[in-house]
Amino acid sequence: MIKMAWTEVADESELKAGESKAFEVNGKKILISNVDGNIYSIDSICTHMGGDLSKGKKENGIVICPKHHAQFDLKTGKVVKNVGGFVRTMTRKEASDLKSYNVKIEDGKIKIDL
Repeated sequence: MIKMAWTEVADESELKAGESKAFEVNGKKILISNVDGNIYSIDSICTHMGGDLSKGKKENGIVICPKHHAQFDLKTGKVVKNVGGFVRTMTRKEASDLKSYNVKIEDGKIKIDL
């Protein structure tokens, strides 16, 4: 497996506490979030049916998918609450954990390790 280098994504000043923004990095849509003053990075596309998590509601370190309301931890990408029983029955699919990425701040720049 080839390891990618750290990739600069944004200025640290672009993300105030509680904010999240999506960026396309090497063809992947990545969600960068400032949770309690710390920066985290996860995939920005819901694993259930491809909802854009950058458009989802964010509260208390959780992002809610705007399509079917699966909930993910912004720090880890782990599913906190899966889609409801009716949606699960109709789509025959559940959400699974999102990939998270290591983040570092260097000279005021947010960098992620893809």
